[in-house]
Amino acid sequence: MRYIALDFETGNASRLSACALGVSIFEDQTLAGEMVSLIKPPAQVGKFHWGNVRVNHIKESMVADAPSFDLVWREIADRVEGSVLVCHNAMFDTAVLCACLAHYHLPVPECRYVCTVKVAQRVWPQMENHKLDTVADALGIELNHHEAGSDARAAGLILQAALRETDSPDVDALASKIGMRLGRISCMGVAPCSIAKEIRGGKAAR
Repeated sequence: MRYIALDFETGNASRLSACALGVSIFEDQTLAGEMVSLIKPPAQVGKFHWGNVRVNHIKESMVADAPSFDLVWREIADRVEGSVLVCHNAMFDTAVLCACLAHYHLPVPECRYVCTVKVAQRVWPQMENHKLDTVADALGIELNHHEAGSDARAAGLILQAALRETDSPDVDALASKIGMRLGRISCMGVAPCSIAKEIRGGKAAR
């Protein structure tokens, strides 16, 4: 099964302001490839917000000569089709992805996705919180937080750790064990990744 971990950084509150994309491709349990690129957002999204710049350290001047989203997406679009996307806080990353695809009139891939925040909440409920840096630190995953390539890799490695922890051969088995329904993206829209309010015994399968 192919897993494609994605992380977007944005320049302001607009979902069209994607200014960096990190991608890590896992073929089953093996990290098979990585890509990271700055992105020049469309002019209409406006100025970068100081709050976003403070978090991701990406300034407008840094993306002045960067490729637009459509050119960056072209590099991975074929591999995304039919894969399982992996994101930490997938609601955000999938919203950015769909907004950018719509803006550039690009085909929406048919794929499923999994949110590693929700996975971590089920598999490691004892953690203080389930932010990316907290989970990565607990699992011994190296992280340069808010650098798109590092965040994408960490999300992919968190999923791999959850598969091992629950002795699951793939994400479908994991979802069954922890009471999760994978999200789905298609030309018909987006269905959320969700977890059942209660599962047998009240605890995640271990």
